[in-house]
Amino acid sequence: MRIDVKQIALLVTFASLALLLPPGAAKASELSMQESRTFEMQEVSLWLKARFTEAELEALGPEASRVEAHSCGCYDKPRPHFPYRIVLFTTPKGDLVARPESHESALRITPLAVRKGNHYYELESEEQSYGRFAHPCDFTDFRYGPHLKEFFPSCVSDDRQAALPLADGGDGPLH
Repeated sequence: MRIDVKQIALLVTFASLALLLPPGAAKASELSMQESRTFEMQEVSLWLKARFTEAELEALGPEASRVEAHSCGCYDKPRPHFPYRIVLFTTPKGDLVARPESHESALRITPLAVRKGNHYYELESEEQSYGRFAHPCDFTDFRYGPHLKEFFPSCVSDDRQAALPLADGGDGPLH
């Protein structure tokens, strides 16, 4: 089965839309083309094209790549997280960690990091590591928690430091 950048964009569109709609809002399947938003996927397309040849992109099947939506929150169990929404584009050559952003009538996907296994890297240089994290919400706590704590002071307790990198083989966070 052939999967191209347009199909991946369609998958992320529905995953991102599901994250942005408030509970009880219309489902993505109920939106007509006239009511739909504009989706900006240029960064995702560029990231995919930089890692895969055209032939590799055409050969990717749905079992080799998927889109995962994560909505981190203060009421997560067993560990709370700071509120943050992310989308993962999983591929055999690593995963793109991105944030869906709503701007007026457009949805933009903003890349944040690259994940290989449970190791997270900077976008610009995949040799610069943020560390290893067990869950994508642990990464966003580590990366953005210090900024979010001011707005959500009771979300993550002070008795645990927000999302420390895993000790098993990680080389620690960037400074």
